[in-house]
Amino acid sequence: MQTQAPLMNADPFPHPREGEETLPPSLACRCGASETAAILGLLDRVPAARQAIEAWDGVSHDAHLRSRQKYARLLADLYERHPCEVLAGLASPRAHTRLWVTLALAEAAAPVALPVLEHALTDERDPLCRRALLKALAACEAARG
Repeated sequence: MQTQAPLMNADPFPHPREGEETLPPSLACRCGASETAAILGLLDRVPAARQAIEAWDGVSHDAHLRSRQKYARLLADLYERHPCEVLAGLASPRAHTRLWVTLALAEAAAPVALPVLEHALTDERDPLCRRALLKALAACEAARG
């Protein structure tokens, strides 16, 4: 089973390849608080869906990765309008969800998220999530100036 460690060294939001489906930019404008919460629910369910896929099925695993990247990009865009709902993802019982929410917060780079990120770092036990939190903290600090 492939780990998510490379995400910390690579861009978690790589630019889509030519012909690859992307979410329309206006989608974040049409999402409300309930849709934002639904995205977190979808991220919570991804690990179970991944485990149902046979280990050799790299095509399906790639599709799941692209889906998570799209959701995280969308969460980064939604943070400005629905910060409480996005930040709620840091309290998910699933490390997987916390990781993608944290990467979205790093992309959003909103200094107002600093206290919540600092608190999340004190509670986080997953090493990969801790690294992502440090990255998000650095991005938010840099945005603060």
